[in-house]
Amino acid sequence: MRLLIALLSLATYADSLYFHIAETEKKCFIEEIPDETMVTGNYKVQLYDPNTKGYGDYPNIGMHVEVKDPEDKVILSKLYTSEGRFTFTSNTPGEHVICIYSNTTAWFNGAQLRVHLDIQAGDHAQDYAQVEEERKLDENREKSLENEDFRLKIDENRGKCSEKLIF
Repeated sequence: MRLLIALLSLATYADSLYFHIAETEKKCFIEEIPDETMVTGNYKVQLYDPNTKGYGDYPNIGMHVEVKDPEDKVILSKLYTSEGRFTFTSNTPGEHVICIYSNTTAWFNGAQLRVHLDIQAGDHAQDYAQVEEERKLDENREKSLENEDFRLKIDENRGKCSEKLIF
């Protein structure tokens, strides 16, 4: 029982991680991703401050995210701010390479960066804004179909009434 609890507690920590990189260093991860799967990454970059001996937010640091599919084709290459989210959808199943590196070129004398990263794929990577938009579209379609059905019933009733008047 204790082993199960220990394993479950480790599983909760596996969702996100942080790592340190030098200002000009590139860090890559390999993710096995099925075909047509949405992947979302949330990240935050912090700069080491030798005066406070800690990591702090520094909004001028940006992160470049590059993703390659199993055929080594670039499917995402974009510069982001110091904190944010990136999303892509796999077109090919297999090992995708996700690389992250700073947009700086030793502005801070090669300072150390802490990158917090959480990558989720599939069901956990829901783009809730897109889901809400699709829900609204479905509601609008449903209302449109209801209105069309109502119009058809009116036209049908008019036809019945005019038949009664003719005979």
